[in-house]
Amino acid sequence: MSILPRIEIHDDPAGVLDAWAELEAIAPASVYQTRRWLLPWIETVCPAAGIRPLLILTRDPGSGAPQMLLPFGIQTAGGLRLAQFLGGRDSNANLGLYRPGSEPPRNILVAILMQVAQASALKPDAYVLANQPLTWEGRPNPFAALGRQDSPSFCYSTTLTADFEALAKERLSADTRKKLRYKARKLEEQGPVAYHKAMTAEEIEATIDTYLAQKRERFAQMNITSDMRNDVALAYFRRSCLPRDGEAPAIELHTLAMGTRIIAIYGGGIHRGRFHGMINSFDMDPMIARFSPGDLLLQRLIEAKCQDGLTRFDLGIGEGRYKNTWCNEAEPLFDTLIGQSGAGKAFVAMEKTRRRAKRLIKQSEWAWPMAKRLRASLGFLRRN
Repeated sequence: MSILPRIEIHDDPAGVLDAWAELEAIAPASVYQTRRWLLPWIETVCPAAGIRPLLILTRDPGSGAPQMLLPFGIQTAGGLRLAQFLGGRDSNANLGLYRPGSEPPRNILVAILMQVAQASALKPDAYVLANQPLTWEGRPNPFAALGRQDSPSFCYSTTLTADFEALAKERLSADTRKKLRYKARKLEEQGPVAYHKAMTAEEIEATIDTYLAQKRERFAQMNITSDMRNDVALAYFRRSCLPRDGEAPAIELHTLAMGTRIIAIYGGGIHRGRFHGMINSFDMDPMIARFSPGDLLLQRLIEAKCQDGLTRFDLGIGEGRYKNTWCNEAEPLFDTLIGQSGAGKAFVAMEKTRRRAKRLIKQSEWAWPMAKRLRASLGFLRRN
């Protein structure tokens, strides 16, 4: 019979920082579970969104060594307290941090969640744990053993190799490579084009300003309401991109520039040899946009990460032509929804139905494009 570990419940990250650092160094996890990515999110987004951290730490009952950290937060919605992974929609891969070999079996994990729901001052009505990978770095996700259902979207990634030219020939057709060379030449005719990683605070700030301007223009053309003017979102974004306490930033910014003009931007984080793409933008000037500066930057970025010795390249959740071009692996994700109170169980039943419907729409060749057009039309009507 398995022995229940020691369980600690924290609402302040300070209480788990040492254990977090220990597990982060050894646990198969993504950049979205690292302190440098999550702490700025907790400090900026949580207070504004009314999210209270619910950090579940378990320790070996004998040695006291940390075994598992579940980075949850409680948010009230419709009068219900819902426990979700911290990071919200900004995270593309939700996981716990587990000491290898100490992943809890199903019965222990269920017992931990029930005990936390009863003992926590926040007392969640339901756990709503979305967008979890089935495995990570070859190890199974313990939550996959619980009741689960498929998430609406996949996460797109690919394996990198030291030989970028061989990788490009494998991923891109001869015609696609020819078109990219042509587009690169056409941009060069307008001015010298160079790839660059923003390193100094001044370069990072300038890149952030350009990214925000490009995204605002893009969303305006698409009639989509965005958070590019949301003070909280912007504060989190800036803090994630700038170095902190001598550590590298959570999000590094890469650019393609024509002379001094930045014409495309990609941003992402690195953890355990995997680059996680998070943001991208490009110059909307027709004389520039027609030559796909975003595609050209993505090619240069992947080449740079091959040269850096990274092993995985991840473009995150959601469908997109540019993702299918390079990423030949659509990693399935799943959601875990567990009601704890009576109201929570009723919510979970309805939420499971809503998420199944969303998946059907997003995986439909005709329904999803129609839904995006409708969303754009509604955004236009709201602004006018």
